Amino acid sequence: MPTITTSYDDLTSLIGKEVTIEELSECLFLHKCLVESVVDDEVTIEVNADRPDMLSAEGIARALRLFMGLEGPRGYSAIRGPVKVKVDSSVLEVRPFILCAVVRGVKLSEEAVRQVMMLQEKLHLTYCRRRMKVSIGVHDLKAVGNEIIYAALPPSQIRFTPLDEVEEMSGDEILTKTEKGREYAHLLRGFQRYPLLYDSEGRVLSMPPIINGNLTRVSSSTTDILLDVTGVDMEAVSKVLNVMALNLAERGGVIESVEVAYPDRLLNPPFLSPIGVEVDLVEASKLIGIEVNVKEAEACLTKMGYFVEKVDDRSIRAWAPPYRCDILHAVDIIEDIAIGYGYDKLSPLIPPSTQVGKELEVTVFSSKIRELMIGFGFQEVLSYVLTSEEVLFHNMLLNPGSAVILENPVSRDYTCLRNWLLPLLLEFLSHNRHAPLPQRIFECGDVVVIDEDKPTKTRMIRKIACAICDREVGYEDVQAVLYSLLRNLGFEEWSVEAEDHPSFIKGRVAWLVVKGSKVALLGEINPAVLSSFRLENPVAAFELDVSKLLELKRG
Repeated sequence: MPTITTSYDDLTSLIGKEVTIEELSECLFLHKCLVESVVDDEVTIEVNADRPDMLSAEGIARALRLFMGLEGPRGYSAIRGPVKVKVDSSVLEVRPFILCAVVRGVKLSEEAVRQVMMLQEKLHLTYCRRRMKVSIGVHDLKAVGNEIIYAALPPSQIRFTPLDEVEEMSGDEILTKTEKGREYAHLLRGFQRYPLLYDSEGRVLSMPPIINGNLTRVSSSTTDILLDVTGVDMEAVSKVLNVMALNLAERGGVIESVEVAYPDRLLNPPFLSPIGVEVDLVEASKLIGIEVNVKEAEACLTKMGYFVEKVDDRSIRAWAPPYRCDILHAVDIIEDIAIGYGYDKLSPLIPPSTQVGKELEVTVFSSKIRELMIGFGFQEVLSYVLTSEEVLFHNMLLNPGSAVILENPVSRDYTCLRNWLLPLLLEFLSHNRHAPLPQRIFECGDVVVIDEDKPTKTRMIRKIACAICDREVGYEDVQAVLYSLLRNLGFEEWSVEAEDHPSFIKGRVAWLVVKGSKVALLGEINPAVLSSFRLENPVAAFELDVSKLLELKRG
């Protein structure tokens, strides 16, 4: 969880009341935060990751003022300002979204500047996904004009002095010579143009998402602040802008909207409308463990900054403040009812169930299969669920099939999830060619297959694969093992259907059918497959669908 450091005097000044460390610690604990240490005037606080608005002293003070009843919920709005941003079409393929706001009349001290910068960086590391999703620029507005352009330029045409540097640099030099450039260069890798924010006079504010310009550095003498938030997700960009603008406004600032002109639309952020969510109080009572009526819910949510309106005796509509970018579902409101009520007032109950945990049926069934295979003289091996398309398909003489492919694999050896086990057994044998023969191995584990009917579009299946490698081994050897396994599992009847499978020798491969369902593929491995795995001796193998077999046994 992220931690922040703030001045105790500055925090109590923002709260508007003298609060002891003990009181501060108690209130923050009820907000799922923790005071880690107090050294002189410095207080280090561990903040719950789902409250980005509390990643600075301003947000913490606002939350505590509401919780302590020092103020009630507020409505927020922005006045129309003169600043305009024009979005050039060249940037839409690089970093397409930008929203801005101005906060005028901010009263900044050195500590306040530190809090603003800390909020920016903590948001970058958490909610903004290390600037990949969203990045934030904080600028002294008086250093630039009111007409601003957001465009993408070739790196050679970009020249400005980055923050904390003393000389002008090009776009490529910024990525290689500055600390932030080296850290975040991967965000612009592969693009021929880099985003740039500059005014009508050519004065550069920043090169999102990498670094600001030295020209617009914010200091304790700054009174008017321009916020630019860019990213690849418009909703996230808007939420982050709200957090930054509303936290800055806690320092006495007034929020102004900025006209952002896209090629196809005109926006006037920030969007400060409250977030409305309907809450079922019966569900809230069940989840919290106390009876919650409309009046109690309103009292609790008022302490959390909400406006509340009654829908009926069983439900309310709660309006969350616009800086609450963690509100996704009614259950988030129910959690805030519990916080407003006080976790310390809730009495824990022992769950009424006396049942104890037990293994899943498929786990018990798999354990029995493992014991039988070991009894047959086989050694169990374990392989990774991650493998490669080359192992699953190419080496098995199969056309690329329907497997779950990783979008950004870190290695060519691990590009997809296995959809059957047998290739992994052959790969294991290829790494153990030095071991004495015969080699009798098996693996019982899960594979992942595509299933469009499932919410995740995938389904896990438990399978077992068995392989025998020897100087002389054939279909009958592996068939005997499979038949013995089925008999010991309580099956008495099955049939065999001929099959033509590229991974096996033609005429030496078949499906084993139980109660009309194909449950196992068995046969002798094709010499071409053996060659692709660099195996010099024949291999006979089978692969059995344990999940299907269990269904048939249960039926």
